[in-house]
Order: sequence, then C-alpha cells, then structure tokens
Amino acid sequence: KVVACIFHGSAIATTCFRLGYRLCTSTFWWEDAWAAIALALDIVCLFGVWGEAPMFNDDPSVYTAMFWLLPIAFTSVLWAARMSIIYPILRVTDPRGPIRRIVYAVISSFAVMWTALVIQKVLACVYHGCYIGSDIAVADLVTDAVSDLMLVITPMYVLRDIRLIRPQRILVTCVFCASLLITAVSIPLSTLLLIAPKSKTALIFGHVKPTIALVIANLLVIVSFVYRCMRYFKVNRLNRTGASGAAEFSTCVDLDHLTVDRHWSIAQTSTTTATCTMISTQGHP
Repeated sequence: KVVACIFHGSAIATTCFRLGYRLCTSTFWWEDAWAAIALALDIVCLFGVWGEAPMFNDDPSVYTAMFWLLPIAFTSVLWAARMSIIYPILRVTDPRGPIRRIVYAVISSFAVMWTALVIQKVLACVYHGCYIGSDIAVADLVTDAVSDLMLVITPMYVLRDIRLIRPQRILVTCVFCASLLITAVSIPLSTLLLIAPKSKTALIFGHVKPTIALVIANLLVIVSFVYRCMRYFKVNRLNRTGASGAAEFSTCVDLDHLTVDRHWSIAQTSTTTATCTMISTQGHP
C-alpha cells in the first residue's frame, strides 16, 4: 500500500502541477484535457489501494461500484495518459498534410485498443468475477508494446524535418522514448499475471504501470518549466554580476508553438546576456 500510494501520489502531484501551470499560462489544450481525465481515474485507483478497508467492504453499494470501476480505471488511466502524450504532435503537423492523417490514425488505433481492453475486462468481471486470466495478460502486453513503439516512432517521424539543435532533439527524443518504460513494466506484470495473478508483487506492478504512464505524460511540460526557470535565474544572475559579455546556453523544448514548414522550420530564438534557445508557445516566465 505504501509503494502504491507513493506512485499514485507522484502521478497526481505532477498532473495537478501540469494542469495548474497550463491554466495559469492560458495554454490548456486537448492533451491537458486527457491528462485531467487520467488524473480523475487515477484518484479512483488510489482509493482502490485501500479496497480491503471496512469503508469498502461494509457498504455493498461502494464495494460493487469499486468492483466495477477499478478494472476500467486502471486501463483508462494508462490509455488517457498515452492520448496526452500523442496529442502534442498534432501541433507541429500541417493541418492539410498527410502526416496529420498518420497521427490521427495512431490516435484512432489507441482508441480501438483502449475500447477493446475495457470490453475484455468488463466481460471478465461479468463471467469470471474480474479474474485476470492469460488472455488479458497477453492482450495487455501486446497492446502496450505496439502502442509504446508508436509513441516513439511517430514523434521521430514527424520531427525529422524540423530543425532542432542537438540538445533540443536529444531532449524531445528522451521524453518520447520514456514511453518504453511502460512496456518495461508491462513485461514483468504480464508474466506475474500468468504465473501468480494474486501475488502482492503483481498488485504492485499493476499500480505502478498506469502511474508511470501519467508521469511520463507530464514530463514535457515539467521539463520545459524547469528549463524556463533555469534560464530566468541565469539571466538574473548575469545581470546582477554585470557580466554582459558572458554567454551561457540552455535549451527549453515545448511542442506548443513549434511550427513546421515543408521547406524550413523555425524555432523561436531569444538572445539576451545569456543565449537561450527555446521552442515554446508559453512565452518567458
């Protein structure tokens, strides 16, 4: 319970920060709406950590509600987080270009896999008392591997023609490649569901997987905020010391205002006493 609460608490805290920051900077968009949905469902999962408490077992209506909600909530947190990760890619695609249709196809495939898994788990609850059998374990592993590969390949394909300096490209690549951590957790989880579905270790991995997905969905916003703050403090420090000739470099990447042209791409560049290159729609702090 302690481990699950730590992971869920981290996911909830980072998502609340992300949503608050987006609202304060007036940059709330569809990926943030998906993050908000994942947040609400993760709170339900957090209540499920204490599913053996008297408040659940003594009230039949609450127990029944949690019995049906939890299998759906765990799956939905994961897929809502994936939607939040893929949606920013739409910002950098030509609205009338073929690449946007590819991104929409990826989003549609996510919706299909999400729906299929939810239906599968609802049927398992109806006919088998929510027992997670080998069919569900294999389906989870396959869909996790396919979707996480899509979350890595699609951004790399979309961003291939956009001019980014090396630190920016490394940062964007690392953020999207972090999605593979979900599959890294899914492999032992699916194995445990096959050999020991009711073990405490399987339960821990079951709580860890959706929370990791939600934290990864918040990474791009949080990293952009951290770099923006670092740039702000560096500029202030240089101004105070009067080191007008000094040059320092920091990179902040945000997909909000990254624009793409078929022949040339421009990243917003700001040069002050410290030279900083950013891709962002959210302006300076």
